[in-house]
Amino acid sequence: MFSHLAGREVSTWSSEWARQCEVDTLLRMCAAQRLRFLNGSGNAEDGRDGRPLAAIRGQAGANSLKADLERMGETFRPCERKFGAG
Repeated sequence: MFSHLAGREVSTWSSEWARQCEVDTLLRMCAAQRLRFLNGSGNAEDGRDGRPLAAIRGQAGANSLKADLERMGETFRPCERKFGAG
């Protein structure tokens, strides 16, 4: 499968594909839900005991995911403007 993050074909068993799927899933979330995932909610009922992603993966891991989200968001944002309502 083609991974936009990796910029090439990758195995669906690879860590690159797992990351691509994670980023795709997060980008499909509404902004509020994505922020709760990244920053935590403080509510144990929301999963991960409401903790922020950095508390689970460490600050470097959270920053890496945020950077991938920003990069993928920038990659596809022009298409949204071009084909969006208006």
